Amino acid sequence: MPGGMGGSLRRGTKLALTLIVTLVLGLTLTGSSRLALAFTGEATPAAPVAMARIHDRDVFPVKVPRLGHSAAERAQHASEVLTHAVDDAGSAEIRVDQGGDVAVLYLGDTPVIQLGPEDAAADGDASVAVHAAVVAAHATDALHAERRRSAIARTVFSFSLLVFSALIVFLSIGKLGGLVSRARAWVASRPSTIPTVQIAGIDVVRPTALRGVALGAIDASRWGLRIGLVYVWLLFALSLFDGTRAYSERLTGYVLAPISGFIGRLTATMPVLFLGLIAGVGLLLLLRVIALFFDGVTRGEPALSWLPGDLAAPTSVLVRAGLVVVAISGATPLLTGGDEGPLSRAGVIATGAVALALTPVMANIAVGVTVLYGRHFKVGDFVELGGRAGVVRALQLLSVTLEDWQGCTVRVPHLSSLVHPTRVLGSEPPVAVRLTVPSTVAVDQVTTLLRQAAERVGVRARVGLASMDGATIVYELTAQSSSPTARSELLAAAVRALHAAGILHGPATPSPATTGATPP
Repeated sequence: MPGGMGGSLRRGTKLALTLIVTLVLGLTLTGSSRLALAFTGEATPAAPVAMARIHDRDVFPVKVPRLGHSAAERAQHASEVLTHAVDDAGSAEIRVDQGGDVAVLYLGDTPVIQLGPEDAAADGDASVAVHAAVVAAHATDALHAERRRSAIARTVFSFSLLVFSALIVFLSIGKLGGLVSRARAWVASRPSTIPTVQIAGIDVVRPTALRGVALGAIDASRWGLRIGLVYVWLLFALSLFDGTRAYSERLTGYVLAPISGFIGRLTATMPVLFLGLIAGVGLLLLLRVIALFFDGVTRGEPALSWLPGDLAAPTSVLVRAGLVVVAISGATPLLTGGDEGPLSRAGVIATGAVALALTPVMANIAVGVTVLYGRHFKVGDFVELGGRAGVVRALQLLSVTLEDWQGCTVRVPHLSSLVHPTRVLGSEPPVAVRLTVPSTVAVDQVTTLLRQAAERVGVRARVGLASMDGATIVYELTAQSSSPTARSELLAAAVRALHAAGILHGPATPSPATTGATPP
């Protein structure tokens, strides 16, 4: 018993001592913590510091809340204002507006942040004014640095865009040139695919004319597209940089202002243009009908008693030209309602241009009308015109087409007849040869023989004495014939006749003829 009770007492004493030691240690640690907190003066953990930023650059710290806004909210607002100022590339600067114990930082007219005594105390500054000056200095330096960086980045990016856009334009011009060349080759290689424009069964525009217009439009589009691409690129290049942006606006005004004015005037005159288009189509139809009619007269279908076929072509030109002049000068007031419209003035200007600039042509036409309708000669006649001799093959309004003795085509303008005399030889021109005969032979005998020889070659034979001396007489023999070899035939006939009569025993000695014409 006593032994058991003693053990239990010792175990209880140990447990009590353990509890007492634990309690003392706990109280000791708690007191030490309180003493440490009391010594350092921090009852609660410090609040986090917010930083106002421009992109990834720290500008100034915001450490305390104010007027119900936390430090993070105040820093976020300041960051948004400063970043927006950099991105807009404006010229506004930081300024401080202080009233009492409050200072407000402005960027232009936009408030950045409001600073109070607690902000100055948190940063350890002596006053709000000092703290606001420090914050403004940091914000100004950061804003200038970011603006420089942004300007450099924009300049580098603009140069990159300039080079890239120039490369695109260069490649586009080459591609468009290839497309235009293929389009031109396609039109040129397929003439049968272009139809004839017909109105009421009359060919108004033939495929050849349409193909020419299409090829001309394709060639013009090549340069038009090139100029358009270069112009658009130039506008884009000038607009990339601040120093050249004003020139871009000026260039746009120089080019687009006349175009817009022209479009406005075109819209105002649209009814007149529509009527003019209808009148133009009608005029084209009428001109086409007139041309077909006179072409038929030229072929003898129909045959007109008052207009020979060789005069049909020049008459067609005169009638169509007169019709165009009458349409421009006379029909224009009916469309515009007055005599002072632009089309009327265009008709007057066109008439003046024809009268002044084309004076030689008009003079040639005036002489040609006199020659053609005066019927001085006709197709098939042998003439000497403008110093040229030959047979008339065609009569045009501007010239006469001759065929000379070598078979070459010679076009003689009508004006040359005012300088050179015109000699009409008819359908059988005269040819002449000269022969030398001894003076001992009777003149009557020689004359009779030569006239008989000439009558066998042509008509209207004539024999005369060209010259004579003591030993010989030169006879001139003339006849009219349309044969290309009439002169040779006449000479051969005369020589044979004199040989047969025993007058000439050796080879003939003809003299060169001084008159007559050799037919082609």
